[in-house]
Amino acid sequence: MAHTVEPKTDRRVRSRLLRGVFLVLGLITLGLIPLSYLPGIPTFDLIILSAFFFSLSSERMHNWMLNHRYFGRVIRGYRDHGLTMRMKWTATVAIVSSLTLSGVFLVDIVWIRILLVLVGIYAVWFVFSRPTWRVEG
Repeated sequence: MAHTVEPKTDRRVRSRLLRGVFLVLGLITLGLIPLSYLPGIPTFDLIILSAFFFSLSSERMHNWMLNHRYFGRVIRGYRDHGLTMRMKWTATVAIVSSLTLSGVFLVDIVWIRILLVLVGIYAVWFVFSRPTWRVEG
Protein backbone atom coordinates (compact mmCIF):
# COMPACT_ATOMS: atom_id res chain seq x y z
CA MET A 1 0.00 0.00 0.00
CA ALA A 2 1.45 3.39 -0.98
CA HIS A 3 1.98 5.82 1.83
CA THR A 4 1.84 9.42 0.61
CA VAL A 5 3.28 12.08 2.87
CA GLU A 6 2.97 15.82 2.47
CA PRO A 7 5.49 18.13 4.12
CA LYS A 8 4.17 19.91 7.21
CA THR A 9 5.30 23.35 6.09
CA ASP A 10 7.10 24.92 3.17
CA ARG A 11 10.62 25.53 4.49
CA ARG A 12 12.16 26.69 1.21
CA VAL A 13 14.49 29.65 1.51
CA ARG A 14 13.50 32.84 -0.33
CA SER A 15 16.78 33.48 -2.13
CA ARG A 16 16.89 31.80 -5.55
CA LEU A 17 20.66 31.56 -5.27
CA LEU A 18 20.52 29.75 -1.91
CA ARG A 19 17.73 27.49 -3.16
CA GLY A 20 20.00 26.57 -6.08
CA VAL A 21 22.92 25.87 -3.74
CA PHE A 22 20.74 23.70 -1.49
CA LEU A 23 19.30 21.88 -4.52
CA VAL A 24 22.82 21.07 -5.77
CA LEU A 25 23.85 19.90 -2.28
CA GLY A 26 20.71 17.74 -2.12
CA LEU A 27 21.50 16.19 -5.50
CA ILE A 28 25.12 15.55 -4.49
CA THR A 29 24.15 13.85 -1.23
CA LEU A 30 21.43 11.90 -3.04
CA GLY A 31 24.01 10.81 -5.62
CA LEU A 32 26.34 9.61 -2.85
CA ILE A 33 23.73 7.28 -1.35
CA PRO A 34 24.73 4.29 -3.56
CA LEU A 35 28.29 4.62 -2.20
CA SER A 36 26.92 4.30 1.33
CA TYR A 37 26.79 0.54 0.90
CA LEU A 38 30.58 0.58 1.20
CA PRO A 39 31.90 0.07 4.74
CA GLY A 40 32.19 3.24 6.80
CA ILE A 41 29.80 5.40 4.77
CA PRO A 42 26.46 5.82 6.59
CA THR A 43 23.31 5.57 4.47
CA PHE A 44 21.03 7.14 7.08
CA ASP A 45 23.04 10.38 7.25
CA LEU A 46 22.98 10.89 3.50
CA ILE A 47 19.22 10.27 3.28
CA ILE A 48 18.42 12.70 6.09
CA LEU A 49 20.86 15.28 4.70
CA SER A 50 19.36 15.01 1.20
CA ALA A 51 15.84 15.45 2.59
CA PHE A 52 17.00 18.47 4.60
CA PHE A 53 18.60 20.16 1.56
CA PHE A 54 15.54 19.45 -0.58
CA SER A 55 13.24 20.83 2.12
CA LEU A 56 15.11 24.13 1.76
CA SER A 57 15.20 24.15 -2.03
CA SER A 58 12.65 22.01 -3.88
CA GLU A 59 9.21 21.01 -2.69
CA ARG A 60 8.98 18.53 -5.57
CA MET A 61 12.24 16.72 -4.66
CA HIS A 62 11.38 16.82 -0.95
CA ASN A 63 7.97 15.24 -1.63
CA TRP A 64 9.64 12.61 -3.83
CA MET A 65 11.99 11.65 -0.99
CA LEU A 66 9.16 11.56 1.57
CA ASN A 67 7.10 9.29 -0.68
CA HIS A 68 9.94 7.04 -1.85
CA ARG A 69 9.38 3.48 -0.60
CA TYR A 70 12.80 3.24 1.09
CA PHE A 71 13.88 6.84 1.75
CA GLY A 72 10.43 7.80 3.03
CA ARG A 73 10.46 5.00 5.60
CA VAL A 74 13.85 6.16 6.92
CA ILE A 75 12.78 9.82 7.08
CA ARG A 76 9.45 9.01 8.79
CA GLY A 77 11.21 6.80 11.32
CA TYR A 78 13.58 9.62 12.19
CA ARG A 79 10.79 12.21 12.38
CA ASP A 80 8.46 10.03 14.43
CA HIS A 81 10.92 8.35 16.78
CA GLY A 82 14.38 9.92 16.66
CA LEU A 83 17.58 7.87 16.81
CA THR A 84 18.35 4.68 18.68
CA MET A 85 21.34 4.70 21.03
CA ARG A 86 23.09 2.35 18.64
CA MET A 87 22.62 4.88 15.80
CA LYS A 88 23.94 7.66 18.03
CA TRP A 89 27.06 5.71 19.01
CA THR A 90 27.67 4.56 15.42
CA ALA A 91 27.44 8.16 14.24
CA THR A 92 29.79 9.28 17.01
CA VAL A 93 32.41 6.67 16.09
CA ALA A 94 32.13 7.66 12.40
CA ILE A 95 32.41 11.38 13.18
CA VAL A 96 35.34 11.06 15.57
CA SER A 97 37.28 8.60 13.42
CA SER A 98 36.83 10.52 10.16
CA LEU A 99 37.72 13.88 11.68
CA THR A 100 40.68 12.39 13.56
CA LEU A 101 42.04 10.71 10.45
CA SER A 102 41.57 13.93 8.48
CA GLY A 103 43.28 16.00 11.17
CA VAL A 104 46.23 13.64 11.54
CA PHE A 105 46.91 12.60 7.94
CA LEU A 106 45.46 15.30 5.69
CA VAL A 107 45.94 18.58 7.54
CA ASP A 108 49.13 20.28 8.71
CA ILE A 109 47.61 23.67 9.62
CA VAL A 110 46.91 24.07 13.34
CA TRP A 111 43.86 26.33 13.02
CA ILE A 112 42.20 23.86 10.63
CA ARG A 113 42.83 21.05 13.13
CA ILE A 114 41.20 23.19 15.82
CA LEU A 115 38.27 23.81 13.48
CA LEU A 116 37.94 20.04 12.90
CA VAL A 117 37.82 19.50 16.68
CA LEU A 118 35.12 22.16 17.06
CA VAL A 119 33.10 20.70 14.18
CA GLY A 120 33.42 17.24 15.79
CA ILE A 121 32.26 18.52 19.17
CA TYR A 122 29.25 20.21 17.57
CA ALA A 123 28.41 17.14 15.46
CA VAL A 124 28.51 14.78 18.45
CA TRP A 125 26.46 17.22 20.52
CA PHE A 126 23.93 17.47 17.68
CA VAL A 127 23.61 13.68 17.39
CA PHE A 128 23.04 13.24 21.12
CA SER A 129 20.62 16.18 21.28
CA ARG A 130 18.18 14.37 18.95
CA PRO A 131 15.33 12.41 20.53
CA THR A 132 16.21 8.85 21.53
CA TRP A 133 14.08 6.05 20.14
CA ARG A 134 13.78 3.36 22.76
CA VAL A 135 13.14 0.19 20.78
CA GLU A 136 10.88 -2.25 22.62
CA GLY A 137 12.01 -5.83 22.67
